[in-house]
Amino acid sequence: MQGSYVNIIMIVFLFGFMYFMIIRPQSKRNKELKLLQDSLKEGDRIVTFAGIYGDIVEVGTVTVKVRIAPKVEIEIDRNAVRSLVAK
Repeated sequence: MQGSYVNIIMIVFLFGFMYFMIIRPQSKRNKELKLLQDSLKEGDRIVTFAGIYGDIVEVGTVTVKVRIAPKVEIEIDRNAVRSLVAK
């Protein structure tokens, strides 16, 4: 009887540990990334998940135009932006 209580407590502890060490931090990072992608504006220097550095030229609802070299602009999905780069 007492062994079953210990097993239940261990399972609850394991799920709690998994939540606080894996699930919660990942959801927090995803939320911060979404806020960053929603706050993009012209002139921001960014890095994409593919490793492309560039300056935002135009912001659309779904895409952004990025200048990666003089006279070279590409259009990427907003979700492809990984981070901002300090100028």
